[in-house]
Amino acid sequence: MEILRGISILFLLTLPILSLAGEPTLVVHKSNPVTSLNLTEARNIFLGKKVFWNNGDSIEVFLQDKGEIHKTFALKTLGKSPRQLTMYWKRVLFSGEGIPPRKAANDHEMLELVAGNAKAIGYIDHEFIDNRIKAVAIIREE
Repeated sequence: MEILRGISILFLLTLPILSLAGEPTLVVHKSNPVTSLNLTEARNIFLGKKVFWNNGDSIEVFLQDKGEIHKTFALKTLGKSPRQLTMYWKRVLFSGEGIPPRKAANDHEMLELVAGNAKAIGYIDHEFIDNRIKAVAIIREE
């Protein structure tokens, strides 16, 4: 009985970690002072409406090119399907109102791009976060 209780407690303790696997997490360079953004700020950054960090540095936005993490991020955070997001950026580029984000092929490339650029923001699967980057919480307004 004690063994079963111990296994149950261990499972419950790991549940929050397991729930993050496969979820996109915003990430910035480890030197960036940002620790959280509200949902509106995050959307504005990834839609090119907020282009400067609070310290005046330009924000360099990176989007994944495709995949489940990209799809989940686009839908849950930006409120757009990946196709809608692509069309949005084509429209912005065509109208001359902005420059689309740079693309990363996958989590590994995104990790390298953000880790190597103090002005960068992107998103990766939570399991890929390491000490070269910092996770940024998204505060979802109710």
